[in-house]
Amino acid sequence: MRIKINYTVNYICSVVLLCGILSCNKSIHTFGKTKIEKSVDSIYLKQRIAEIKGLNTDVFTKGSFKGAGDTPIVYRLLNPKSTNRKLPLVIVFHGSNAVGTDNTSQLGILAKLFATDEIQEKYPAFVLAPQFPSRSSNYMIDQSRNVLTSVPQPCLTTALQLIDSLKNNLNIDENRIYLIGFSMGASSVINALSLKPDLFAAGISISGIPQFDKIKTLTNISIWLIHGNMDTENPFNSDEQFYKEVSHNKTRFWEFDNIAHNDIFAPAILTDELPHWLFKHKRK
Repeated sequence: MRIKINYTVNYICSVVLLCGILSCNKSIHTFGKTKIEKSVDSIYLKQRIAEIKGLNTDVFTKGSFKGAGDTPIVYRLLNPKSTNRKLPLVIVFHGSNAVGTDNTSQLGILAKLFATDEIQEKYPAFVLAPQFPSRSSNYMIDQSRNVLTSVPQPCLTTALQLIDSLKNNLNIDENRIYLIGFSMGASSVINALSLKPDLFAAGISISGIPQFDKIKTLTNISIWLIHGNMDTENPFNSDEQFYKEVSHNKTRFWEFDNIAHNDIFAPAILTDELPHWLFKHKRK
């Protein structure tokens, strides 16, 4: 049974705050680039993050999957309250700090955000959070661009096989399968989109490193890049270069001003803006 989190007042405040951010950034659209100013409400932000992180992990059932290779993975799955109709599947890829096999560490702020009652009530969906036993993406220098690029690793292929298995066994709308990830997981979002472009309707990459050798493929997919311009762990200039090369009719880019890697979870993305954008898209 899903645990109800009592933060209705704070959630309303977050929506009001987001509306204020949007009104101050009139260039925000479904696609295109927008610079988001740093929030000054640190008290609210700490409270909001604590409330989301406080969601009981028991709402996610445990599972494991071997796949066709030799890199089995464990995962958590949130089943929506009602499955009598086909519903979207949201896959959340974790960062490198959650690499392991405990089947808990991957349940970070993004997975729990999509599992909260107010999000599930408005955007009901299956939520899959696989845990990678090793890095799902590695980085190297793209010599022609002089920026970092990401390279998918074998355990990411296992996760893609898991997604195929679930969509064949659950009441999932195959035209609405979405990806979202942070840091290494954000890089894996881009890698997964390039590996299986016909599987996903859209993806959100938060503070990741993109992939440049599949630009022609990725330019046809709806992608939302979110990155702080003070990020030195996964440098901002990789996403900036990626955005220059892909279709601006398919790519949304939020540049958070004066934000470092681990400070990216600002109020503007802790409301329902992430599912609202994702759920606009359907695979054709």
